Amino acid sequence: MKTVKLTVEKREQGKKNVKAVRANNFVPVEIYGKSLKSNISGSIERKAFVKALHTSQGRNIILDLDVEGKSILAVAHQLQIHPVKTNIIHADLIAVQEDEELIVTVPVRRTGRSQGEIAGGSVFQVLKEVKVSCKPAHIPAEIVVDVTENVIGDRIKISALPYPEGVKPVFHQDSPVIVVNKGRGQSLAEDEEAAEAAAAAGTAAPADAAPAEAEKEKGKEKGKEKA
Repeated sequence: MKTVKLTVEKREQGKKNVKAVRANNFVPVEIYGKSLKSNISGSIERKAFVKALHTSQGRNIILDLDVEGKSILAVAHQLQIHPVKTNIIHADLIAVQEDEELIVTVPVRRTGRSQGEIAGGSVFQVLKEVKVSCKPAHIPAEIVVDVTENVIGDRIKISALPYPEGVKPVFHQDSPVIVVNKGRGQSLAEDEEAAEAAAAAGTAAPADAAPAEAEKEKGKEKGKEKA
């Protein structure tokens, strides 16, 4: 299980103390969870905290917190962002256990050029992230969906995403994540004809004829700080 070690300095509560913490380039944090006897008010050095949130795991990185010599595993639950400076001004962290099932939000990234696009259609990603349930060691950095074989009319729903072992989707409604639409002004007959042409092209084309299209990374990240 990948973790990032961070040192937490305990602090007194109160606005005056919080301002002093921020002035010293630390982020005020509140740590809570079932495994703790009581909440812990502390602070983490800003640069180290931001760096931890920008690993491949993003906000889902497991934090190994050193609190006065005691190790506490935790994940970021809520980040409060300054409305103008866009830097982190407060963080709520949840203490977790290695065998505990967590519900976390994971980004979804599509890859490949679909048969529907070759036929003149387009691919639209409805959801940029999904919620999953898993143990800390199994939290994926992202869910990658290959749309190469998808044709016009296909809808890839939450339940159909390729989840890694030990990871289960969490949803109230099995909504579509990625859809393959027909081209603008294209009739059903043209869809079928184009789909057949795309299928034929797919068998004859060389492997490098359809370069992968990486989706632009989601710009809104509550935990992202200006460099």
